[in-house]
Amino acid sequence: MIELLNMKLEIASLHPPKGLAELIADLGEGENGFGGTAVPKGILILEEYLQYCHTTNDHRNLKPGHIPRSFFWFLDDKEEAIGIVRMWHYLNESLKERTGHIAYYIRKDKRGKGYGSEALRLALKGLEKVGERKALIVTDLDNIASTKIILANGGKLETVGKGGKGKKFGRYWINLDS
Repeated sequence: MIELLNMKLEIASLHPPKGLAELIADLGEGENGFGGTAVPKGILILEEYLQYCHTTNDHRNLKPGHIPRSFFWFLDDKEEAIGIVRMWHYLNESLKERTGHIAYYIRKDKRGKGYGSEALRLALKGLEKVGERKALIVTDLDNIASTKIILANGGKLETVGKGGKGKKFGRYWINLDS
């Protein structure tokens, strides 16, 4: 395990941090339930994706019935993007079923070093700042690394569900009272 100093979540903006293009390429079309971006599919170019994230983060023009969500880049101590975090500010029934409050992705070459746990810890602090008292994190049960990250951040398994093709997922709740 490396020492995680000066790690941070930076709200996604129109100004990409170092390594963002490589991170998006690494993510590809997504994995382990974390959806990819439209960039690897050729639907959007990186600048259009940045605009999408920036617009999504501006909750002033939220469409009726839509839930505020925020995109963050997870930056290492060199200010390089090594992860992405998506955070929904509260849950509706659909998000309670299969998505949860927070989704995170860490670049493949940075896994197993504690970055995922730190990214989730910082995201939980952000969720608490927007007024939530508990966080729901959902992960596929065969995603052992993500399950360990959730448990390390205080997650308690509430229920197990079945998704497409019978794949099981767990709903973990984390109390945010600091």
